[in-house]
Amino acid sequence: MKQIGGSAAMEGVMMKAPDAWALAVRLPSGEIHVERHEEASLYEKYPWTKLVFIRGVVALLDALAVSYRALSRSASLAGEDEEELSGWALYLTMLVSGVLGVALFVLLPAGASRLLVDAAARPFLYNALDGVIKAALLVGYLAFIGRFADVRRYFMYHGAEHKAIAAYEKGLELTVANVRNQPKYHPRCGTTFIAFVIVTSIAVYSFLPRPDVIWWLFAGRIALLPLVAALSFELLRFSSSHNDPFSRLLRWLGFQFQMLTVREPDDDMIEVSIASTKAALAAGRQPAEGMVA
Repeated sequence: MKQIGGSAAMEGVMMKAPDAWALAVRLPSGEIHVERHEEASLYEKYPWTKLVFIRGVVALLDALAVSYRALSRSASLAGEDEEELSGWALYLTMLVSGVLGVALFVLLPAGASRLLVDAAARPFLYNALDGVIKAALLVGYLAFIGRFADVRRYFMYHGAEHKAIAAYEKGLELTVANVRNQPKYHPRCGTTFIAFVIVTSIAVYSFLPRPDVIWWLFAGRIALLPLVAALSFELLRFSSSHNDPFSRLLRWLGFQFQMLTVREPDDDMIEVSIASTKAALAAGRQPAEGMVA
């Protein structure tokens, strides 16, 4: 069985298999537009990317690249009156988003924590406070944007994506009834990954030397981001495939964060997620583009 992942899109769902990714979008006309892109993942192209502590960073970059492309494409299909991003414009957007994310969720918490705790004298307490501030910013941001109708629909498609993957992983026929009965939270969700990044960063940054030097306090955090991402990915991978108490605790933590980004989908959304899943798994049998009634 192929392992698949995915992400929500504007009025749609993107599903990614090892050899291709697919996008299904509910058009304003009510039809479902489906397209499949034959594009092997970096794992398939370069075997060395499967090495421990490398695979996490590679998986993150690969998933982000496809998700951004799918989000841009879905916005244009769904009638959002936005120009589809491609090429340098897409990657520039990703870069700007990344810089803003680092500034808001890495540098700002580090600076605020330094005003309250001596980083050199109490490194673990300082980094624990840093983690609490990161979590508070993230929760506050997600709770705020979740009040908008378009974002709530996006979160519902997120739930549809999770349910379709769960049904596929259980070997069930991909019908609306089977998919609807699946849990809306999934242990490999990107939101869980973000929660693990917060937890992992507390431990990793506690060993950062010379926390009393302000420029290094910030630069060191940025330099260690790949390590934090790699460790978080390994936690995600481990907790999703084991059922020991530690893994269950990690899954519970992830599900608490998923409560902010996942909503129960309606049947129309589930139909879209099924169409995307089938297209991603079609192994060349699906046309590049088409319509589902």
